Amino acid sequence: MMAAIMCGGRGSRMQGFADIEKPLLKLNGKTMLELVVDTLLQSKNFSKILAATSSNSPNTKSYLLSNLSHKADILQTEGIGYSNDISTVLNTLRPATIFVVTADLPLLTSKNVNRIVLNWKREYPCTSVVSEKRFVTSMGINPSITVCIDSRQYCYSGISIIDSSKACSGAKIDEDYLIMNEKGVAVNVNTRSDFEIAEMLMSSGV
Repeated sequence: MMAAIMCGGRGSRMQGFADIEKPLLKLNGKTMLELVVDTLLQSKNFSKILAATSSNSPNTKSYLLSNLSHKADILQTEGIGYSNDISTVLNTLRPATIFVVTADLPLLTSKNVNRIVLNWKREYPCTSVVSEKRFVTSMGINPSITVCIDSRQYCYSGISIIDSSKACSGAKIDEDYLIMNEKGVAVNVNTRSDFEIAEMLMSSGV
């Protein structure tokens, strides 16, 4: 299994708060990107870790080259949109099982990653990790993308395991859901408020 960290977005909802690219925001002295890379390495599940950058994140690419090149390879995408970037990753790494994760999950732990890898169902082309919306909002996070499962609202974490050999570009694939009410997968930093909540949770050890 390989891991792909998506870090080529514009981070438009952070504009006005930070003058640096979102993956380079620091918590406890480490960038969010480095925190995610180190967590993936600590889980010991992956034969290779790649960071998907784009023209939207030139400083992130430079940071990777200067500081994390011994930990993660770089895959350049077009940066047109998240779905397009994932398609590039899948097509480049086909055939492979790919653990896709966003760079804005600074509280993700190797325990979270191990649980996901242990519980995904191989018969599905895609397993997406979700959290109950009420759990996410209880921490003050305002989710942007939700899905209804069995009449309940859940939030996408930004983590999926995808079999690239079964995922056709542009086609809808059969998706399974792994429900995890854990702060490591639920605290997705998209806004200043999200960042401050992540900072508070990390410093308090809650």
